[in-house]
Amino acid sequence: MEYNVDVVEISRTITDIIDDHILVCNPDWQIIFSNKAMQHSLGYADMELKQKSLLEIITDIHINKAESFIKNVSEKPSALEEFLFNGKHGLTKLHVKILKKNNLLYIYGNEKHAEYERIKKRMDIEVKNAIKIHRRSLPERLPDTENISFASLYIPAQDLGGDLFDVFKVDNGLLNDYFDQYVCFVADVSGHGLDSAMLAIFVKDTISSYFKLKHIPGQVLSPKEIMNFFLEQYIKEGYPMEYLVCIFFAVFDLKTYELTYCNAGFHICPILVADKGNIIELNKGSFPVTTAIDFDFYNYEDHSLHLFPEMTLFIMSDGLPEQRFDNEFYEERLKNLITDIYNLKPVHIVKKIHDDFNDFVKHERINDDITLVVAKLS
Repeated sequence: MEYNVDVVEISRTITDIIDDHILVCNPDWQIIFSNKAMQHSLGYADMELKQKSLLEIITDIHINKAESFIKNVSEKPSALEEFLFNGKHGLTKLHVKILKKNNLLYIYGNEKHAEYERIKKRMDIEVKNAIKIHRRSLPERLPDTENISFASLYIPAQDLGGDLFDVFKVDNGLLNDYFDQYVCFVADVSGHGLDSAMLAIFVKDTISSYFKLKHIPGQVLSPKEIMNFFLEQYIKEGYPMEYLVCIFFAVFDLKTYELTYCNAGFHICPILVADKGNIIELNKGSFPVTTAIDFDFYNYEDHSLHLFPEMTLFIMSDGLPEQRFDNEFYEERLKNLITDIYNLKPVHIVKKIHDDFNDFVKHERINDDITLVVAKLS
């Protein structure tokens, strides 16, 4: 069965049901077509608009702008531009693009899309600022002394990451000659977007607050106490239950040659390597920080080990060993590599791991934020 198809009527129906507002003008700028959305925006009926020219419905303050804009149009759509129109019931602000084809002017736009573009532009600026803030929260350089040296690898899965780390020497004021302590922590916040990055910064700021407000020079430094302080502040802030914060916190005391650590939720255990036959997983830990767990269930503990010269500690977030390629995790390959390179300097260890990781993933997208901190005793 054949049907007579009125293509013109179909086109008219389509232009009347879409949200875009459309005007078409002849070479003299006389309006020859308008769709329902444009008629609704300006308050005029179709026939009323056909009796007007484009310059009649543009406000006086935008006439020169419109003339200049139209003189430069081509078949390529112009950039989105804002104009004030003389609507039937008052001024109407519309964001439009203009193109010229077959000697006709097409003026069209979509306020929903324009609003989306404005929001997107604002969000892009906010994300760029957040990236700068997050990057500034990462240490520019790590301690490298006669007794201990550190190096790091940080690769966010997106522009913004939920991982964060820091290493610093503890300031004991006038008692510095009697102490030689270094703090190292790695934090992994669930997710890897703007919210996760801001929460990661909260982790660093809160730990910094502990050393400003709570730490007394010469006092025994307890990772457990620092974790409890962070937990209290986190719960006070009332973060949503869906967030998890995993933190591994370590203190190197080079006077007593002791490593003390507290593990809050890191299921990829840090690895302490003395030699190929002496590899220790720091596998004692507790819950990650979250408001989904009742405060009374938390019971963080300090765990200590005696250190020896040339020992190397590897602390990493789960993004590194759990990266997959061709149904294979990087974890086993990483462990084998560590036993071959643990005796190098931290900066060279990190480079070796980075190169090997790139070789492993090829050009695949990284699934999660990657953080690795390597510490080596002299």
